[in-house]
Amino acid sequence: MTAGTADARVVPTARRRRAPGRAVRVRVAVAVAVVLLVLIAVGVAMAAGVRTFDVRTPSMGRAAPVGSLVVTVPPGQHRLAVGDVVTFVPPVAEGGGTAARLPYTHRVTAVVDGAITTKGDANGAADAWTISRGDVVGRVVAVLPGGGWALRMLPWTAGGIGLVWLLTGSVAARAPRTAARLVGVSAVLAVVVAVFRPFVALVVTGVDPGARPTAHVVSTGLLPIRAVGPSSASERLLSGSVGQVALPPGSDGAVALTAQLDLPPIGWVTLALVCAVPLVLGVLLARSSRRAPSERVDAADVLTDRTGARPTDRGTDRRTDRSTDRPADSATHRLADSTTDATTDHATTDPATDATTDPATESPVVPTVPA
Repeated sequence: MTAGTADARVVPTARRRRAPGRAVRVRVAVAVAVVLLVLIAVGVAMAAGVRTFDVRTPSMGRAAPVGSLVVTVPPGQHRLAVGDVVTFVPPVAEGGGTAARLPYTHRVTAVVDGAITTKGDANGAADAWTISRGDVVGRVVAVLPGGGWALRMLPWTAGGIGLVWLLTGSVAARAPRTAARLVGVSAVLAVVVAVFRPFVALVVTGVDPGARPTAHVVSTGLLPIRAVGPSSASERLLSGSVGQVALPPGSDGAVALTAQLDLPPIGWVTLALVCAVPLVLGVLLARSSRRAPSERVDAADVLTDRTGARPTDRGTDRRTDRSTDRPADSATHRLADSTTDATTDHATTDPATDATTDPATESPVVPTVPA
């Protein structure tokens, strides 16, 4: 008796997606831990007398440009000397009025019998007052360029990004949601930068009249600029730099100067790449989301059995054979069916007549013996 061989195929189960809950919890825990560490560090520093101040005026020039964040420590037993940069509150308000006394950050130019004279690096003359050691808030130990700008723009940037996240949360598909958030965050940053102007700006500190009037200017932005006057005369300035721009003859105190971004070639390339990254990422994500669902082939759809049907049916657990009404989804039943088919395809022998019976005609076939 010849038995057929069953063709049993192992169908891999579809890969299940990992639940995002654990990954989200890990990211949230890491973010909370980082925030707590930063708050603890800030609290310890403030308890030790460390203070930070945002520079709002260009009086210190390149030493502390506008938008910098200066970090001070209490002078303690340190003897203040000429050349030290200190933050202090003057004994009288500027102009001698009753307005609130604001802190200044200037350089010590003289110390005589406890009286300290200060002056801004970009100012033409020393301050109109002298201060004592008790007026000093702290001695500057670090200057963080752009730190003041970041603190000023932080509330508006965080609020705008939070609004973008809230508005795009209803988008179900991941790729369009991410693309919308990239575009929204880029728009928020563009608006905040346009309002605060932290990169390109200048201030006119004075004008020298005469036959050849000259304007004294200071760059208050973070990037290099070119200050251009009415007569096309210009001066290239770095952040906090002081320069002079020639004016047309007869110009009075009212002058119109423009600040133009002046970057080297590598700077322009870098700026273009930074501006293009959100747009490129948004386009790529949008294109990936337009793919038809039929193009995303499941691994189980590739495998087929001998009849061309899917090996697994997600809607039912078992499949029924049409001829025998028996379950045919296991290798055991397929093996039994093939064995039965193989035995019925051959002729059978009747032991009583010793003749062979043809299953097609059911008539005995007498074997012939060669002579």
